[in-house]
Amino acid sequence: MNTNIKFFGNFRYRIELDTYDDVKNLVATATKCDGRLLVKSGNGFSVNAKSLLGMILAKNLNWDDLVLEMEHDYYNNFKKFIVE
Repeated sequence: MNTNIKFFGNFRYRIELDTYDDVKNLVATATKCDGRLLVKSGNGFSVNAKSLLGMILAKNLNWDDLVLEMEHDYYNNFKKFIVE
């Protein structure tokens, strides 16, 4: 978990991860995507969306206001997690 990541993706979507299966599915989807994908909390913390350990930690810490930030638009890949 890193609070100093300076990446600003071109595409940002608010997401919800209700279960650990959601976390596993998001990571599995993210690992198939090119480029950097981060999940950021409303508190300024961020983690690599391709890291299962990092995403489990984020879930355990009950991060609020999650935002998925990515270089390329993979909206359709993540639409089941995106909150409109």
